[in-house]
Amino acid sequence: MTAATVGPTRGRALDKKRAALAVLVPAAVLLALTTRPWASGESRDVLSQAVTEVSGSTAAPGVVGLLAVCVVALLGLMTGGRVIRAVAAVVLVLASLGALVMTVLVALRPVATVAEAVARELARTTAPAATGSTTIWAWLAVGAALLLAAGAVATALSSRSWAGLSSRYERGEKPASGPRGEVRTTWDELSEGRDPTLDNDSDET
Repeated sequence: MTAATVGPTRGRALDKKRAALAVLVPAAVLLALTTRPWASGESRDVLSQAVTEVSGSTAAPGVVGLLAVCVVALLGLMTGGRVIRAVAAVVLVLASLGALVMTVLVALRPVATVAEAVARELARTTAPAATGSTTIWAWLAVGAALLLAAGAVATALSSRSWAGLSSRYERGEKPASGPRGEVRTTWDELSEGRDPTLDNDSDET
């Protein structure tokens, strides 16, 4: 039973290439969608009654920053050691969930999104009354954010079985230690009047 249970679990784990695609593809799509209008409406203020379209980057400016965090965290997962991978996994999941929450809030609150955009345009501290509706681009962004969050979770879980690029340094020979257990460096050898390169040459001969 144990072997049957472990087998499918390993089969569902993503390798580094598939994990990168699971995160980078929806992140790139979501980033492209932030340039499109996510909400449109009309202000009822006498100073601004024109139709207003609010892009994703304006409605949810934090999404772009969180996408950058996801990319950096993914890089840490790909190249870091065990501790770095654990921290990067948490950051990746939290950043993707944050982008999802921001996107959903814009899609569910189009009137507030338009009103806040008009208030910024008029340099007002209070948002005027307005009408608003969610565009198809916003719902596509929600779908991309959902895929990003799912890919981030799958990547974080799969990263526990990965080997980082720095693992070969972690398993290398330890530096020589002194009689009290302190780590000795090349500088210590030079300060005592010994040339460490001569020791290496004698070992090779």
